[in-house]
Amino acid sequence: MIDIYHFSKPLSTHCLTTEQCLTNITSDIAQHAHLHFVPLINMDFIANLENHALTPSKSHRISDSSEILFNVILDFKAAQLEGNKKARTFLVQLQHELLINQKNYTSTLVAQLLDKIGINRANFLINRANKETISAIIKDQKFAEKIMQKKCATIALTFSQENDTQVLTDFSVNDLVLAFAPHLTPTVDTDSLLQSLKSYAY
Repeated sequence: MIDIYHFSKPLSTHCLTTEQCLTNITSDIAQHAHLHFVPLINMDFIANLENHALTPSKSHRISDSSEILFNVILDFKAAQLEGNKKARTFLVQLQHELLINQKNYTSTLVAQLLDKIGINRANFLINRANKETISAIIKDQKFAEKIMQKKCATIALTFSQENDTQVLTDFSVNDLVLAFAPHLTPTVDTDSLLQSLKSYAY
């Protein structure tokens, strides 16, 4: 089994592209693979904004990038309790709306995406207000500190049989295909995969 961790900066279009590429690639891996998104945030910021961000006003439009980042991560972790695959889809679509469509971060936008993906809105709000969700974010950040060689976006491939971890810090589309090529099913044409992944570039 392969565990794939993407330690990302959620307000980066480059990381959005990487997430979309990894979602595509994972379906073509020969071994059983788990894909994990781990959005990164400054630990000090969590302590400063924790109480404020847990109870946002529905009419409040957040404009500060640090606050948006924290709320996006909080939303993702709350959605994750409803299922990892749905949460990954939610994160990618939220990033797309914020980064590509240049929409403002609002609770209305979040609610629309929850309904679109099929995440229970009531459960999401309960999860979002749960202190355990903050604890899960902190746990992710501590895990990232152990894996990351430097404070930048990183992909880690953990192979359970070999008890080995491969770390990637340069993941252009070409490099991603090269890194994953040994693990893909024999029927996958790497040239075709490369071309399909390039369609995600913004």
